[in-house]
This record gives sequence, structure tokens and C-alpha cells, in this order.
Amino acid sequence: MASPTISAPKREKDPKKRVVITGMGLVSVFGSDIDKFYERLLQGESGITTIDGFDASSFPVRFAGQIRDFSAIGYIDGKNDRRLDDCLRYCIVSGKRALQDANLGPECFANG
Repeated sequence: MASPTISAPKREKDPKKRVVITGMGLVSVFGSDIDKFYERLLQGESGITTIDGFDASSFPVRFAGQIRDFSAIGYIDGKNDRRLDDCLRYCIVSGKRALQDANLGPECFANG
């Protein structure tokens, strides 16, 4: 039996439904600086290293992309920073950095 043909979605032409990227923020194995991240990608550098965040000797794979030198100071209060999973911390910090990059502060969202 032949598999169904899958095509790319059509380009949205209604200007009210378009998305505009106004700011960027990231947390990655290369750090959190967008220009440094992009430069290292263009150089073809790998962020994969031997796992040192925990004892991985009992696992069949001992290498991964690890985020190091991460700090949520100034983005997440201390109490929540200790309680949140790392993935959520990375999402919150990168999202707030994107808002800062776009010059969209809390006052932009105050009215709903």
C-alpha cells in the first residue's frame, strides 16, 4: 500500500495571522549568548562531551550535550529556582531573554 503524500503547509497570506520574531533568547551547550552560539555553530563545533553532571558509568551511553554555567539569577526568584526542574528553568530564562532582546518588558503585558 502506498503511503499518503505529505506536503508542506501553504504560506499564510492573512497579515493578521503572521508571526514576527522580534527577539531571541537561548540556553544551550554553547552558553546563552546568541552571537557566540551562532558563531560556534558556523564553525561546526560540537557541544557534545563526556557526561560529568552525574555518574553515568552504569549507562551504555556516556556522552551528551550538557548545559554548564547556567544561572537564573535575575530571571527566577531563589525559591522557585530551587523548586523548578532544569528544563523549566531553561525555558523561563530563554523566554525572558527573548523578551528583553525584543525590548518587551512586563509593562507590555500589564493590560492583558
